[in-house]
Amino acid sequence: MELKKNYALFGPSGSDDEFAAEGHTATIEMPKWIKDRGLDLFEYSFGRGVRISKETAKAIGSEADKYQIEISVHAPYFINFASVEPEKAENSIRYLTESLQALRWFGGKRCVFHPGSEGKQPRSEAFARTKDMVEKTVEIIDSLGLGDLYICPETMGKFSQIGTVDEVIELSKISDNIYPCVDFGHVNCVLGGGLKTTDDFQRIIDKMFDGLGEEKTKNMHVHFSKIMYTAKGEVKHLTFEDTIYGPEFEPFAEVIVNNGLTPHILSESAGTQGKDSFFMKKCYLDLLK
Repeated sequence: MELKKNYALFGPSGSDDEFAAEGHTATIEMPKWIKDRGLDLFEYSFGRGVRISKETAKAIGSEADKYQIEISVHAPYFINFASVEPEKAENSIRYLTESLQALRWFGGKRCVFHPGSEGKQPRSEAFARTKDMVEKTVEIIDSLGLGDLYICPETMGKFSQIGTVDEVIELSKISDNIYPCVDFGHVNCVLGGGLKTTDDFQRIIDKMFDGLGEEKTKNMHVHFSKIMYTAKGEVKHLTFEDTIYGPEFEPFAEVIVNNGLTPHILSESAGTQGKDSFFMKKCYLDLLK
C-alpha cells in the first residue's frame, strides 16, 4: 500500500480566525477558502466525538473534490489504547472506527489519533497494552471494509502520554495502513526546545528511515505549530509570531527538500492556521527553486 505523490502538501487543521472574520460559518465553505489561498489540505477534527451526518460529510467531501483539497480527520481526543479499563479500551476502538467511517464519507484517506496515556502503569506496560490494542483495532478495521484507509498515530507533547518518536515508529510497523504522524511542536516540547537546527530535524528523519523505510517516512503525516511547554511538556498552541518556544519551520523545510520528503503538513497554530500554512508552503517552494 503506497501513497504516490511528488511534493509536500500543506493546509490548516480546523478553521482559523480569518475564516470566521470573513463571515464564513460552515465547514462546507472551507475547501474553496483553502484553494483560494493556494493550499492543498484540510483536517477536520472530531476532538469531542464523531458528530457529523453522512449527508453533511458527503457534501463537504464533494466540495473538497471540486477544489482538489484533500481531507484528513483527527479522531476523538479521548482515545486511550493504554487504558487498563476494558470498556475504555473498547470505546477507543469504536471512536477510531467511527472516525474512519466519516473519513470515508468525506472521501479522505488519513485519520490521526492519539495513542493513549500511561496513567499509573509502568511505561513499558502501557506501551505494550497500546500496541496490542492497535493490532486488534487493525483487524476490526479490516473486517469493516475500512482497511484501505490510513491511520496515523501521533507523537505527543506530554511525558505522561504514549507517543514518543520511537513509540510511533513501532506502532507504524504493525500494518501497511499505519503511517506516522509526527507533530514537531509536540516533539519540541518533550525535548525542552531541542528542535532548532536542520541536524536536529534530520536526526528524527534518519531514525524514521531506519525504523520504517522510505515509503512511510517520505509520506508521513505532519502537524507543525509552535507550542508553549513546561517541565511536564505541552501547555498550549501558539502562532508563528512566537519567538520564544518554537520550533521554527525553516530548518525542517531544508530537511524536507534535502531528503525528497513528500509529507502532508497541517498547521495547528492558534487561530492562524491558514496564514501559517501558506508561510510553510512558500518557504518550501522557495527552497525547491
